[in-house]
Amino acid sequence: MQTNLLRSLAFMELAALAVLALLAFCYVEIAGVFSRHMIIHIALMTVAAPVLASLLLKLRYSSAKPASVSTLFAAIILQAALLFAWHSPPGIGLAMEGHAGALLMQVTLLFSALWFWLIIFNQTGEYLWRAVIALLLTGKLFCLIAVLLIFAPRVLYGMTAVNMPMTIELADQQLAGLLMVTVCPITYVLAAVVLISRWFQTLCDSQNDVAPENSSWQSR
Repeated sequence: MQTNLLRSLAFMELAALAVLALLAFCYVEIAGVFSRHMIIHIALMTVAAPVLASLLLKLRYSSAKPASVSTLFAAIILQAALLFAWHSPPGIGLAMEGHAGALLMQVTLLFSALWFWLIIFNQTGEYLWRAVIALLLTGKLFCLIAVLLIFAPRVLYGMTAVNMPMTIELADQQLAGLLMVTVCPITYVLAAVVLISRWFQTLCDSQNDVAPENSSWQSR
């Protein structure tokens, strides 16, 4: 079971690299000021964080214990709270005010995402359903922000950065939302599908283990 889970995580790493290639193309070719900020933190939260979490889990998998529901809930709340805070007008204003604000934004989002994915991959065996629910819930929350960016009739962040004038345009805001609504749900849904397959396999393995015991008992 442990070997199969790690193989699944390796598949997710390859999928994450494909997403990273798409983001890199958009960053170079068509991204504006705001969408570039979005590409960076999407890459950190949905590519770097799960890949790093799976690698860390491989190094210490034998000693890892499933995290509690309260810990999983705390990881969900922290990541969602930071995401909503940094996508509010004051948060975006701070992130675009200078390099310090942008660095603070990306670092806090990366570490909250890393903790989230570590807890997700830590839910093994009979606890996999917790991770599936957390992934689907988080994907929906990210979609809410993305849909707001796409369908807002005007620019939501009408500010100009200090000492480095830059204005967010409506098309730039919509592109950021499109990237978010495309990449984030795919990443979380893909992870949920992989974990669901592992959950079903765990249930089948447990039933197969019970069947021989029943057969030996009946033969007696």
